[in-house]
Amino acid sequence: MAGRQRSYSLKEAIEMVCLPDGALSETESISDDEIGDPDFVEPAEAYESDFSLDDDETLGAIAIPNPNTLDVEIHNVHADNYIEVPDDDEPQPGPAPVNKVFSWRQRKPPAADIDPSFQGPAFSPPPDEIPSPKWYFDQFMDESVFELISDQSNLYAVMKNGPELKTTPSEMEQFIGLHILMTVVRMPSYRMYWQTTTRYNPIATVMGRKRFDNLRTYIHMNDNTNVKQKGEPGYDPLFKVRPVLEKVRANCLKVEPEENNSIDEQMIPFKGKIGMKQYIKNKPKKWGIKVFTRAGVTGLVYDFEVYTGKGTVPNERGLGVAGEVVLRLVSDVPKGLNYKCFFDNWFTSPELIVELKKMGILSVATINRNRLRGCTLKSDKELSKAGRGAYEVKYEMTSGMAIVKWYDNKAVLLASSFIGPDPVDRCRRWSKEKKEYVEVDRPHIVKVYNNNMGGVDLADMFAALYRIELRPRRWYLRILYYLIDLSLVNGWLLYRRHLTQKQEKKYMPLLDFRAQVADALIKVGKRANLNSRKRGRPSSEEAPECSQAATSSPPGQRIIAPSVEVRLDRFDHFPIHADKRGRCRVCKNGYTQMACLKCKVLLCFTKDKNCFLDYHTKK
Repeated sequence: MAGRQRSYSLKEAIEMVCLPDGALSETESISDDEIGDPDFVEPAEAYESDFSLDDDETLGAIAIPNPNTLDVEIHNVHADNYIEVPDDDEPQPGPAPVNKVFSWRQRKPPAADIDPSFQGPAFSPPPDEIPSPKWYFDQFMDESVFELISDQSNLYAVMKNGPELKTTPSEMEQFIGLHILMTVVRMPSYRMYWQTTTRYNPIATVMGRKRFDNLRTYIHMNDNTNVKQKGEPGYDPLFKVRPVLEKVRANCLKVEPEENNSIDEQMIPFKGKIGMKQYIKNKPKKWGIKVFTRAGVTGLVYDFEVYTGKGTVPNERGLGVAGEVVLRLVSDVPKGLNYKCFFDNWFTSPELIVELKKMGILSVATINRNRLRGCTLKSDKELSKAGRGAYEVKYEMTSGMAIVKWYDNKAVLLASSFIGPDPVDRCRRWSKEKKEYVEVDRPHIVKVYNNNMGGVDLADMFAALYRIELRPRRWYLRILYYLIDLSLVNGWLLYRRHLTQKQEKKYMPLLDFRAQVADALIKVGKRANLNSRKRGRPSSEEAPECSQAATSSPPGQRIIAPSVEVRLDRFDHFPIHADKRGRCRVCKNGYTQMACLKCKVLLCFTKDKNCFLDYHTKK
């Protein structure tokens, strides 16, 4: 129906779908004839953002979205439907201005001739010697973070009339280290690490359970006396975690970015009562706090922004909330150096791609067909008759932007400011009719998008492997745990980058990396345990523990050496007499009965050699 505009009431709109910030990928499809009509007027609802249900709305009020979605093998072609709970009373922004001067042609304009093979600046050379895992962790969560948390926790305990906490940055490092170690050795309940039948000494001997509980109760990251209530000037929904959030984000921005960056959403799992909670049906963790993230192809996160609801991102350039998110996340990317950005159809509009190109940042993205701004392409039926692999391309004459419609299982649209369909290659696809794989033509823009879009999902996967899951009721602790996991994953990926620069293929697995960071946080600069027994009268069910048990391992069991940072911290390393004589850790040929109290390894100390000194001073 050419030129016809269909409008819906508010009730009908809610029953159809709940859209995040103007996402249109799963609304009722608009026919190709309507889009191709020059008199077709796009409805204002296309740009309305932050639509959400009231507090008393139930999930039953949300209808199942139209299942007629794109079924192609392209990463992250999705629309994230969500519910914002609860919603505030701010008015929704009006429709963004639509650029009416786009001129589309089939021939390629000179503005589209950009050499995509040009490489951006190379990374700085890696350190001469690869540092320890804790050094990489400190690049993102440094000592100032632990000092801030310890100071604010002591203040919060006094404000709550609780016991005098007297915690220190060193103890807070141990506290965070225990959380990380609990992700390596998991138990159904964290209290089981201290129980008699399931006691785990590497955790139980570091800190008592009551002390651990006290720190969990009073851990805090900001001064509550400065908090602003909702409606007051300067109100910040993330006030409780803002200082740590900004410190970690600033450290992420210091890392040199990769040439190809992707922008997508992450979820911090949380089902508690909080206004910024979101529901995104296509995420593994559907309920939680949404984070807009920019990451490289390797999964290393360079920038992020927590979504707090309306007002998170002001619509300054008239590109809608989704477009403004992209511009904010790429604001620190070097301009004019051929850096590229990839995102999905939730963010994309032709105006955004043109704006990024003006800033000196190239982009590739999927796009909804009701955002084509008058670009007429063949209908799905015409392309389907041509067979799988058929495509059509149109160019915008002023900016050189290319829009490619490719038919695989179904039609998909992609837009780019620097690349088009050429050169076309072949890819394998499963044929339901022939019951075998077939070769299908694939435009180059599809290949480039698939190869570079999954960075945020990769970062999310790495974090989910060993996520801290103690499930506190306080939402700001969930964000703190997210920042810890982010720092660990980023540190590990930066460590792998340095190894790649040195052309070394073997690297430490993420699990071992986390274990070494936890061990360093727990032990570096901390006192050794003079006695591993619990305080108080021993229980009749407990077997007595020997303080030197670690220095006399069972037959056939190897003594695990401490990390480099622990043995070189020059703190609390004292010689003790081991229960059994054994081989020296350093010289290998000598036998001794002397061990280090902190490192729990056997070391020689004789007239002719001092392996004890060498072990604690030389790398």
